[in-house]
Amino acid sequence: MTLPSLRWPAVADEAGLVTIESFVLIGRPVQAVFDLVTNASLWHYWHPATAAVSATPPRPLELGEQATEQIRAGRRRFSAVWTVIAREPPHLWVIAADTPQGDARIVYELRSDGEVLTRFFRTLSYRSHGLPWRWFDRNLTRAVLTQQTERALANLKRVLEGGKLG
Repeated sequence: MTLPSLRWPAVADEAGLVTIESFVLIGRPVQAVFDLVTNASLWHYWHPATAAVSATPPRPLELGEQATEQIRAGRRRFSAVWTVIAREPPHLWVIAADTPQGDARIVYELRSDGEVLTRFFRTLSYRSHGLPWRWFDRNLTRAVLTQQTERALANLKRVLEGGKLG
């Protein structure tokens, strides 16, 4: 289900958006993967950009719910309020944020590959507000975020397949 009252990006045009697509194969059932990645209170266990998460329940977030994340992205430090704008368990989850630093949307798509294998796709789309950050979006920022995403998905696989957090 999609939340019709929220549109992303906040402005009608998508000029300047940068997209990073990632994939990992995880040896766990799709529901287990969905439950972990949609629980914002657990993001810090697997995503290196997450310094902390507050104002969120300790469970998977539902459509319209929000989480406040303290983010480390390269040399930038800021907070973002993420809103769940689409949720179709256990196959789709979409969050979006509009901060003074920029707009971002993250899409998680999960596909079962048998009973105990999940294909996890993560798509990050973003656009910085203001200079000089907008100049860096397609090169330096993209490189930093791509590296963080690769680490995040490797961590996610390790956490889920290892069976313990922390």
